[in-house]
Parts: sequence; structure tokens; C-alpha cells
Amino acid sequence: MRHRKTALILSTALLTVPVFAHADEAPTEIPTEIIVSVTRETLPVSKIGQSVDVLTEADIKSYQSLFVADLLTRTTDLSLARNGGPGSATTASIRGAGADHTLYMLDGVRLNDPSQVGGGTNLGLVSTDDAARIEVLRGPLSTLWGSGAMGGVVSITSRTPTRPLEGDLRVEGFDEYGSARAGIGGKRGGLTWHLSGSTYNDRGISAFAGGTEKDGFTQTTLNGKLRYDFNEALSLQAFSTTSHSRTDFDGYNPQPPYDFTDTGDFGKNDTTLSVIALSHRFTKGEQVLSVSVTDNDSDNYNPDHTPNFVANGHIEAADYHISYRLRDATRLLGGLSYERDTMRVAYPASWAPNPVPLRAASTLASVYGQVTHDFGPLDVALSARHDDASSFGANDIAQVTVNARLSDHLRFHASAGQGVKVPSLYQLYSDYGTASLIEEKSITLDGGVDYGFDGGLFSVSLFTRSVRDQIDFVYDGCRSDQPYGCYGNIGRTETRGVELELSKDLTDTLRLRGNYSFLHARDGNGGLLPRRPDQMGSIDLTWTATDKLNLGLGLRHVGEGLDTAFTGMLKAYDLADLRADYALNDALSLYGHIENAGDTRYQTAGGYGQTGRRLWIGLQARLF
Repeated sequence: MRHRKTALILSTALLTVPVFAHADEAPTEIPTEIIVSVTRETLPVSKIGQSVDVLTEADIKSYQSLFVADLLTRTTDLSLARNGGPGSATTASIRGAGADHTLYMLDGVRLNDPSQVGGGTNLGLVSTDDAARIEVLRGPLSTLWGSGAMGGVVSITSRTPTRPLEGDLRVEGFDEYGSARAGIGGKRGGLTWHLSGSTYNDRGISAFAGGTEKDGFTQTTLNGKLRYDFNEALSLQAFSTTSHSRTDFDGYNPQPPYDFTDTGDFGKNDTTLSVIALSHRFTKGEQVLSVSVTDNDSDNYNPDHTPNFVANGHIEAADYHISYRLRDATRLLGGLSYERDTMRVAYPASWAPNPVPLRAASTLASVYGQVTHDFGPLDVALSARHDDASSFGANDIAQVTVNARLSDHLRFHASAGQGVKVPSLYQLYSDYGTASLIEEKSITLDGGVDYGFDGGLFSVSLFTRSVRDQIDFVYDGCRSDQPYGCYGNIGRTETRGVELELSKDLTDTLRLRGNYSFLHARDGNGGLLPRRPDQMGSIDLTWTATDKLNLGLGLRHVGEGLDTAFTGMLKAYDLADLRADYALNDALSLYGHIENAGDTRYQTAGGYGQTGRRLWIGLQARLF
């Protein structure tokens, strides 16, 4: 009952503020200064026919989150499932979509790992060290980005220097956990460059919720970015990042009763991503050619340091796209892409220290296009995509979006689109794979209204999504040589929901942000979909107390939801965070935050522990 009251309070607060504002204050224009590129065009949010959240560099600094997963909880209708403490396997769901139905990108490059079960992204290893901007598009965009973008797209943009020489240093932590980061770069003439590195060390908590052993996490990351503008029209950019991490985790007791318990298992991960892109700007548009390589090595070890699972996922990709303004009111966008994914997995044992790994590969060639026409206050975009995959053949999808400026204060947006998710190599060819799998397809309808009022913006969105041929692990009906189960196309799932968002300047120094979402997620038999909370909401207050001191309070509510059919329900929970930032001078600031200030005990995945109350104290310096 307490959690239902919390959700009611959150939703009521979001509904009442704009009502009062409408009654007492004159409406103002909907903000248009926020520009996004997640749609493959540089456009203001006010011209996009889908729901988009943007976390700016100022937001990233203010919230003080060290990993992208924690930052994403600030956005609307996004839930996390984390198998333990920092560094552990972490997935996210947008609008109830599957964990591998959201596409994550860094500087336009997919953060996928073909050796993972769903070919998705482990958000537990994606840091915010070099992030300058995060865009979250809720809803399908498979027509422009391809497989995996049926639920949403998260685009991370790294920092780019703007001064001749700039550098910064950041150190933070407390007691048994800490992090340090340093960066240097500059912009002079046509050359822009940036180098940064970070380290994270955490003794951790027990991944097993009932355990006492601490499962630690360490990570080291290096980033490099180089851009050269030959002239105003032509530029070449290269970006590379590499990280090494070690994560301790818990497993199952090798002795009866074989239950989940404290163990000394651990995993190592090495990830390298590199991209080079050539951009050409002309009077009526731009064309970009990019080539990227992503490599992931993931090795799991027993307590005696013998390997029990080794995997490598490798992606080679090339993409060419062009945007062209045909007329003042008509824009064209089109492109070609090619991707080759490879996977190697093995299950070593003491009697076979050098096993022959399972190897598999697939290719995906695509052509996509979009036409956008402005009918005065009405923007209509039609997009389509053709994929040809070596694993299952050809596939065609389409999408339409509408954006209508009803007035300077009121905007309507809607979309109807198909999404697609190609079976992963693991689902197709591993020991538990099924080579006859077909792609998952979705149809999503959504619509929303944005209302601008004095010092604020209120938004409401409705959506419904149907997924057919969804891939999941099944225990019956598998091939005869796999009695323990396999991956199969299980049928249809349905999700629908409502989202409320609010931003409001309560005073000249106090700003409110809030959101609330209700989700109905069911399988074809009417059963609950796992790890999709029915309600979520958050309220964040930022107070500029003085010219030097900023204070913040964050409250988050997550409703109850099914964990799995075997483990039952996950309880609702409430979290509170406190933060502060004090500028000692123009170049030096002291900051800190308390996460989970109420020391709430909760689970996002059944049986896995989460961090309790933690204090972080940090110092950030601008070196030059």
C-alpha cells in the first residue's frame, strides 16, 4: 500500500503543477533550442515525431553518475535489471521492450556484443567518463538504425574540445570505492584532439542478496579522439576507446542443494571500439562515410582461476548516409550499411584446457531511406528499410512520424512503425541455439502532446506495441540432442502504457523535473512479462543556493513486477539521492552525493543484492 501511495503522489504532482500554471500564468513557447542527432539528422526536438529525452553535459555533471546505466534511470519509462553491485551484468528496458530491443551507440557506433545471448550491451561496463551528451529515443527507429532498435535508441556522444588547450582532473570516492579521471585536448586551426583515461576500483557488495562475501569490480578505460577539418566542407574524424575490467560474481553451490550462494567466481572483459568517419558538407546537405570495428573478449573463471566460459564477439561495419534538402519544405535521407558479426565461445574444463571453440558468423546488408515534408505547421516523415541477412534472408520495414505545431505553446506528435530484431549468433548457433529461428518483428503506435507554460514544459504520451515471433528460452519442443532447453520463437507479446513528463522553474533558483509511467506488459497468454515494473516515477529538484553552491534531491519509485516464472514477484521500492556541488574558485570545485540515502534494501533481479547507502566525495579541477 505504501508504494501505491508513493506512485499516486508522483503522478498527482506531475498532473497538478501544469494545471495551476495554466490558470495563473501566461503560456510561453515550447523550447526549441535542444538539438538531437539520434534521427541521423541534426534537428530540434520540437520537430521530431517521437518521444526523446536529452541529458546534456551539464546534466551529466550535475547528477554525478559514474555509469550510463544510472544516468538512464533519470529518463522516462526506463527500468534496469542488475545482477549485483557495480560492474555486474546490467540490462535496461524502454517501454517494456526486451533487454536486447534497445540499440546503444557511442559516437554512432553500436555497443553490441555478438557473443552475448541476445547480442546486446552490458550497461554495467559503460561509463560516463567521456560522455558529453546522451539522447534517448523511446520507440522504434529500426528503419534508420536496423536490428535492435525496435524498442528505442540510446546515443552517447563523447567530448569534443572547444578551446586551444584544455585539461581536467577528477577524483572521487569514499572508504572502499573510488574513481579517478584525467583528460587533455585542444582545438587549433583545423585540428581538434582529445585524450582521456579513467580508473574505477570498488570492493563491492555480495552479488548474492543473502551473502556476506564482497564481490569487487575494477575497470580501466582509455579514450582518444581526433578530428581534422580540411576546410569548411570536408572533415575526417577518428575515435577509439578501450577498457579492461574485472568483476567478481556469485554462482551456484557445486554441492547439494545446488542453490545460489557466495562463490569466488569472477569475469574479465576487454572491449575495444574504433571508428573513422569522413564527412562532406555541401549547400543542401551532408554525406558521411564511416568504418568501425568493435571487439569484445569475455572470460569467466572458477574460484580456482580455471576458465569455465570464454567468448569473443567481433563486429566490422561500414555505413554511408546522405541528407539532402530537395526544397525548403522537403528533405531526403538515405544510406547503405554493411555489418559482419562473428562469435567464438567455448566451455573449458579441467580435462580440456584447450578446447576447440564454437565459431559462427553472419552478415547483414541494408539500404534505408526517409523523406520528410513540412506542410506548414505539420511535419511528416516516411522511412523504409530493406535488410538482407545471411542468417535468415530478406526483410522490409516502414515507419511514419507526424509532428504538428498546434500553436507556439502546444505540439502534437505521433508515429506508427515496424521494428525488427535479428536472432543473435548465440541464439542461432550455440549449444542452446536453434538455426531455424526467424527475426522478431514489432508494430508500435504512439502519440503525445507537449504543452509549454511559463517556465516549464508538460508532456503526455500514449503507446502500444505488439511483438511477434519473440525469441526466448524454452524447455519443451527442442531438438533431441538438447534435453535442457533451447532458444525458440515463442509467439506474441503486447505492451502499452502512458508517460507523463514535467520540467518547471519553480523559482529563479529552484528547478523541478519529474516523470511518471504506467506499463501493461503481457505475453500471448496474458501472463506478466519479466522485469517490467508496472509503475515508475521520479522527481528531481535542483537548487542554486548561491553563485557557488548547487544542491540536488532525487526521488525514484519503481513498482512491483514479475522477476521470472520460477522466482516470483519483485517488490516495489523507493530510492532517494542527495547531491551537492561547491565551486571553490573558477577552476576547482568540491562535490559529493549520497546514493540510496534511505539505505533501502531492494532487488532488480531476483536473488541479487544491490548497493545500500553510499557517500561519494569528489574534487574536480580544470587544469587549463
